[in-house]
Amino acid sequence: MATTQTALNIPGEAPVPERWGVVVDEARLYAIGGSPTEWWTTSAAQFHRSGRLRHLTTLIIGGSVELGPFDRDDADFARDHLINNGVRAELATVRRWTEQPHMPGCRKTKPCHLCSPLEEAR
Repeated sequence: MATTQTALNIPGEAPVPERWGVVVDEARLYAIGGSPTEWWTTSAAQFHRSGRLRHLTTLIIGGSVELGPFDRDDADFARDHLINNGVRAELATVRRWTEQPHMPGCRKTKPCHLCSPLEEAR
């Protein structure tokens, strides 16, 4: 007597793919000047219009912005594209994307004490 086993297709949640961003230090980029600065000004406007740019910190001469979210390959491509257009490698870094943006010095993927706003005293 042969027995057969039937597999049930039980729908589950699909795994969420990792998302990545590219952090650009605009303040240092603008301080250096030159043609990369002009190119970045135009490119940043395009990223802003497409909704792929968020400001992390804002200063008078620029700040830090994050491009994304992207897949890892696309984030690496975006960083390489910045470097190929004259942006110094240390001014464009790839890191994991989080819904709550981290401060520029933070390397963690989850909100941490450096990035989270302080709770108001009750």
